[in-house]
Amino acid sequence: MDKELPESQMPVRPGKLLVNLTKSQLPGQEPFYKSTLPYHPTLTIDDIAKRAVENRSSYSHGTLIAGFTTMIEEIYGALEDGFNVDFGLGRTEMTVNGRFKTPYEKFDRERHAIRINLRPSPRLNQLAGWFPVEVTQFFPNAPLPNEISIRNERFERKEGREFCVIPANYTLSLFIHGQRIKVMGDDPGVGIVIRQEDGDKRYFIEPRMVFINESTRIAFMLPEALAPGRWVAEVHSQFSPNYTLYKTPRVGTVSFTVHDSTLPG
Repeated sequence: MDKELPESQMPVRPGKLLVNLTKSQLPGQEPFYKSTLPYHPTLTIDDIAKRAVENRSSYSHGTLIAGFTTMIEEIYGALEDGFNVDFGLGRTEMTVNGRFKTPYEKFDRERHAIRINLRPSPRLNQLAGWFPVEVTQFFPNAPLPNEISIRNERFERKEGREFCVIPANYTLSLFIHGQRIKVMGDDPGVGIVIRQEDGDKRYFIEPRMVFINESTRIAFMLPEALAPGRWVAEVHSQFSPNYTLYKTPRVGTVSFTVHDSTLPG
C-alpha cells in the first residue's frame, strides 16, 4: 500500500472540512449529535481521467479509461481466485461475518456472510488527518465557495500553482469561485468577511465593493495585504437561485493560506 509522505512532500494544507451536526437518540440512551460532511460531490472514473489528462498524464483520456477498466476487471478476477489485492490506495481483505455455535457448525448463508472490506493505505489515512475541520450549522442552499484565488479562472493543477494559496504582500483583486455565491440582499450582514483562522484580524467587504458579482464567481479588492498564515473567507448573502431573497443571510466559507515565500518551509 502507499506509504505516508514525508512532511516536506505534503502539499499546502487543504481547505477546511465543514461538519454538520444533527440531533439523534437511540432507545434508552441520552441524546447525542451525529456528524456529516455535506456538499461533497462524487467524481466518476471519467472525471478522474479528464483531471489526469489536464494535470499530469501524457496518455489520452480513452487510454486511461481503458487501462483502468482492464485493471478493475483483473482485480475482480484475482478476488474470484481467492487473492486479496493491494492496489495502492488500499487493500482488499476478505472476512467472514456471523457467529458459529460449535467448532463443527456448517456455514449458513442466512447467519454467516463473506465480506470484502477495503483497508485504506497509510497515505490515505494521512490525507484524512491533514484536513482542518470546523463544526458549523448549515443552511439549505447556502453559498458554496470552494476556491479563493488571485486568478480570474478556476484552479487547474497543470498550471503548476497551489490551490487556495495567496502570496504575501498581495493587495490586488481576489476572486472567489463556487456555487450560489452572488452577494445579494439588504441585510446589514450581507457582504464578504476575510478573517484570520486563529487570530483577531477581520475585514468586511461591503456588497458595493464587489465588482464581479455572479453566482459562480465574485471579485473584490483587499483593504490591505494579509499577514502570512491561515485565513477564512466567508460569503454572507440572501441570494437564492430563483432570486427571491432569503429573509436572513446564509453563510458559506472557504479556507486559504497566505504564503510568504521568504519564510523557511
